[in-house]
Formats: sequence, C-alpha cells, structure tokens
Amino acid sequence: MKLTTTFTIPRSPYLIRPNSRILCIGSCFAENMGQRLDTLPLDVSNQALGTLFHPLNILRGLSPQTLQATDLYKQGNFYVHPDFHSQFMGADPEEFISRLTELKSKTLTFLGRSQYLIITWGTAFYYEDQVMGRAIANCHKQAASRFLKKQSTVDEICLAYKSFLVSNPHLKVIISVSPVRHTRDGMAENAVSKAILRLAADVLVSKFPDQVTYFPAYEIMLDELRDYRYYQADMIHPTDLAVNYIYERFKQAHFTDNLLVISKRWQEIYNTLQHRPHPLQFPEHREIIERLRKEIEADQSGVDSSKLMKKIDQQILALS
Repeated sequence: MKLTTTFTIPRSPYLIRPNSRILCIGSCFAENMGQRLDTLPLDVSNQALGTLFHPLNILRGLSPQTLQATDLYKQGNFYVHPDFHSQFMGADPEEFISRLTELKSKTLTFLGRSQYLIITWGTAFYYEDQVMGRAIANCHKQAASRFLKKQSTVDEICLAYKSFLVSNPHLKVIISVSPVRHTRDGMAENAVSKAILRLAADVLVSKFPDQVTYFPAYEIMLDELRDYRYYQADMIHPTDLAVNYIYERFKQAHFTDNLLVISKRWQEIYNTLQHRPHPLQFPEHREIIERLRKEIEADQSGVDSSKLMKKIDQQILALS
C-alpha cells in the first residue's frame, strides 16, 4: 500500500565529502538544512547574514559591498540595515556599520574557500526603497509609502547569477526553492512567485551543468508530504518531521557513500548522548560514552571529529 506520491531524485554529480566547507544562505529553510549539516564533519557557515528570501538580495549578500551609515533605518533607539535581517541592530551607526562590514568580510572570505554553496530561494517578490532608489532585503517596519513592491523575472535572476557563477568557478552550487508559502502575497501570487524561482533554477542548471544542481525540497513538500500533518500550526512552515524527511532525501542525493556511513554512525552516537539515564546508572552510562570516545580517537580516516568529541566531553563532564 502506497500512502504518498514519491519520485526519484538523481544523485548529484559532485557529492559532498567529509571535511568539506559549505556556506548555507537564503530562507529559513536553508537554515534548517545548515543546522543539520553542522552536526557532521563539515565546516559550515549557516545563515551568517541572517534570513534572506529574494535571489538577488541573497546575491548582494555574497558580493562585495560598501556599507554606509546613511543607508541605515532607525527603529526605535536602534539602527538596522535594509540589506540585513532584523537580528542585526546597533545603537551607534558607525560602530554598527563597522560590525556589519566585518561580518560581510568574514562571510566572503569563507565563501572564497568553500567548495559548496547551498542556496534556498523564498520569493520572487522584493521591495524597492524609493528614497534610496534601489531594492532592499528588509523593510524593517518602515513606512509603507517609502517602498514599491516588485517582482523579478526569470531573465533578471539568471543574468545576475550567471555573472556570479562565472566569477566563482570553484563553487558547486545547490539551489532549492523554499517549501514555505508566502501567503501574505496571496496564494495565486505565491504560486507565480514560486514558478519564477523554479524556472530560474532550471535555466541555471541547464546552462551550468558542471556547477549547479537543483534539489527539489519544494516538490518533496508539495507531493511526497502532501498532508497538513507535516505542517506546523500556522499551516505554512514544515514540521521538524517534514524537514528531517527532506534532509534525508538531501543526504541520499548529495552525500558520498562514506559521508552517509559517517552520518548514520554519528547520529547513533548523538542519540546515545541525548539519553538521560537514572542517576544510579550514571557510572555505567559514562563508561559507554568513554568507550565511544576511545573508538573515535582511534579512527585513522582523517575525518575531523572535533564537533563530536566536544559533545562527548560535555556529556562525560555532566555525568561526573
């Protein structure tokens, strides 16, 4: 008995290996993927610039940019930047710009050393600040009269990414469309927006087959997980169960066999570390964890196990 519609996802021609460096950026779904990848022997930069939804705003975050205090918005007693998420704010404009510049510099340096770039596009809609005369990533609750809502075209998105890809030939780029629906835009409008993103991704994959692949997170959510039990209470965002399912599909499509084996083993160890024994069983449980530590220490494969060792040492200390 089949209770869902499934489909085959082709295995990527350039698989992620242990110790690879990966930058994740885009919508909140990219963050969900990045959090899971960061538990493995991978060097991951996850949403360093905060949540970004529009393809061109994401690209601006990945490109050199001169940040100026004159571009800041005032939000209460703090300043925010229209190209950054609201998680970033500062009381002093010059100090805030300096902090953002440093953050941007570190992100670009990490990107230059990365083998993989995972991007999740959220929407084709964006807002143009009519005072500054340019598109921005976040309105930061400024007066609506200041902004003009627009929608990017497939050609506009592809032209910008073509330039980026040509300038970064070392990068293997994995593009996905966020399964989160932007209901505030309207359901019909959201469908058009997602279609633009999907078409743009398809064009880039066809033009850069040796550099770009598409991961169908959007299609998995809408087809394989076509049931509201896989959505949170807002009926928009996927549940952890749904995200974990999509992540499993991602691993099968983008991990080497070796990394798949490591992922399975590390998950078993994480499960052991999360176990909370009765206090009288602390000594026995600590012995189990110490044996795991010796097993990892004895590994000669060259895999960076520092993340896992840190978790193990924390648990051993907690059981002391």
